[in-house]
Amino acid sequence: MKSFTQNQVATMCEKYGSQVGPLPAGVNGAQLLWAMTGNESSFGENCTPRHEAAFDVGGIYGSHAPMPALIALYGSPVAACSYGPLQVMLCNASGCSPEEMDDLDTAFHASVSYLNSELRRFQPQSLDEIGECWNAGHITPDPDYTSKLEANYAVPIPTNGE
Repeated sequence: MKSFTQNQVATMCEKYGSQVGPLPAGVNGAQLLWAMTGNESSFGENCTPRHEAAFDVGGIYGSHAPMPALIALYGSPVAACSYGPLQVMLCNASGCSPEEMDDLDTAFHASVSYLNSELRRFQPQSLDEIGECWNAGHITPDPDYTSKLEANYAVPIPTNGE
């Protein structure tokens, strides 16, 4: 599936929001997921797999595990893509196949599992630092991404089919 409705995405944000952590004070898990889907897929509207050349053959990460095995299994460029409303890289998606990432619940589960590992690893202290970890793989200034994340964090999650 290449897109989901905002209501479908909102339901998953609410479902998985309480499972996100550890979070800095003042950051709500469901609202964080909602904001991240805003940045990554326009709240589920554009979930087309996104090729990341750095993870493909010849890319800076293409020769590092698990990329050679994923490329051998799924081929290039499929293995070097991000998937779902949160655009999690396949190599970070808990052993999911590209086809499994078409399932909204699977995509959220894999994304939250990876996000939580990043939260434990880097212990971000703000919404911006969480966004930096998600987008760049570590805490590093990324004002374009973080300003958009802050704006999306202010967008209310749709409830009751609104």
